[in-house]
Formats: sequence, structure tokens, C-alpha cells
Amino acid sequence: MILYTVLDLEEVLEGFEEAPQPTLELSVGGVFVEAEPLGSFQARVVRVLSTDPRHFLEPHCQPGAIIQGVIV
Repeated sequence: MILYTVLDLEEVLEGFEEAPQPTLELSVGGVFVEAEPLGSFQARVVRVLSTDPRHFLEPHCQPGAIIQGVIV
């Protein structure tokens, strides 16, 4: 594979060796999302897993939204 970029190789591979954060797949109001647990029954939405374009406009499931009442 060839990668054409103006960035240095160190910048492209930055964080590559770090372990990824654990995530959960949750249903929030009928929309499946991937979220990272924050503790104290909260999680932050990382990405929307639904294929329905309308779900990406819902404020409660946009990336960065905090979900309350999550039990890990």
C-alpha cells in the first residue's frame, strides 16, 4: 500500500501503538451508537452505527453527546 501525504511519517503513525479505548454498542432512543464509558453511569457517543441519515441529525446521539444511565 502506498500512502501519499504531505505529513511526516511520525505524524501519520502517531498513537498507532496505543491500545484503543474500550467502547460499548448501545441503543439510544432506538438508534444504535458506539460509546465510551465515562463512569458513574455515563457514556459519551463516539459514532452513530445506524444507516438512516435522519439518525445523524438527532442531538441525543451525535458524537460527543453524553448518555445518562448506562450500566457497564
